[in-house]
Amino acid sequence: MSSKSTPRVILITGSSSGFGKLLVEVALANGDNVVATLRKPEVLKELQDQTPADRLLVLKLDVTKREDIINAFAKAKEKFGRVDAVYNNAGYAMNSAIETTPDDAARAIFETNFWGAVHVSQEAVRFFREENPSGAGGRLVVVNSLAGLIGIPVVGFYSASKFALEGITHALAGEIDPNWNIKITIVEPGNFRTRGSNPAETTLIPFPESYSAPTTGLSQVMAKITAHAGPGVKTGDARKGIQKMYDLLSLENPPIRLFLGAEAHLAMVRAHLDSIIADLEAYQSWSADLLED
Repeated sequence: MSSKSTPRVILITGSSSGFGKLLVEVALANGDNVVATLRKPEVLKELQDQTPADRLLVLKLDVTKREDIINAFAKAKEKFGRVDAVYNNAGYAMNSAIETTPDDAARAIFETNFWGAVHVSQEAVRFFREENPSGAGGRLVVVNSLAGLIGIPVVGFYSASKFALEGITHALAGEIDPNWNIKITIVEPGNFRTRGSNPAETTLIPFPESYSAPTTGLSQVMAKITAHAGPGVKTGDARKGIQKMYDLLSLENPPIRLFLGAEAHLAMVRAHLDSIIADLEAYQSWSADLLED
């Protein structure tokens, strides 16, 4: 990792809006050089026009296309000579009833949220080890979600894609050689006010009539999601959250997981972990004497 006395080179996926765009702005404001990648580069034209060309590289990248990922890292090296950090951020949410979600929609969200993110992580690790200056390593920050730890009604397939990303990222962190100087953190944001948190701008598969009763878990959670996105409701400040994600780069020993959110969202994690421990302890005796005779 380059020292902060020299500008770092940060590659960010999903830079068109939300966390990704904010991170581009925060990194530039802190003096770093940025490789901003997104499916529609024209979205960042105004920012690009306002930023010196030697500090910002904007590239077209669809994470579902592996050749785009490889090309983005190659172009980053061509312009800046290295990549110090990667924010693996691209993804989208989908509201649907699990029972009636079409396979094509379910597979599509996995193509982006899981396979796209996995391919970015794979190339980041390879690049840090083989393309960066010897021993420099790098930082890989995978922006995941609390929905990757807790299965949440309404966003079941989103949760599933994030569960999968959680598992494989944790496994990846355990596979690499410490001598490569590559450090990985999974960020677990709660609810922040970004485009992805607005139900009106989230992919929606219409719910079946059988789930319309207010007693269904789907209806209850959807009501909470809609209410929480209302204009008068306080929720996480995305720019403050991004500043914390950016601050990870200054930590010598960053955590494998960083939980970010209001206390209500962190309480969800505590309650979930408590329920796992409670089930474990309540039925621990069932695991006694299960060894082969």
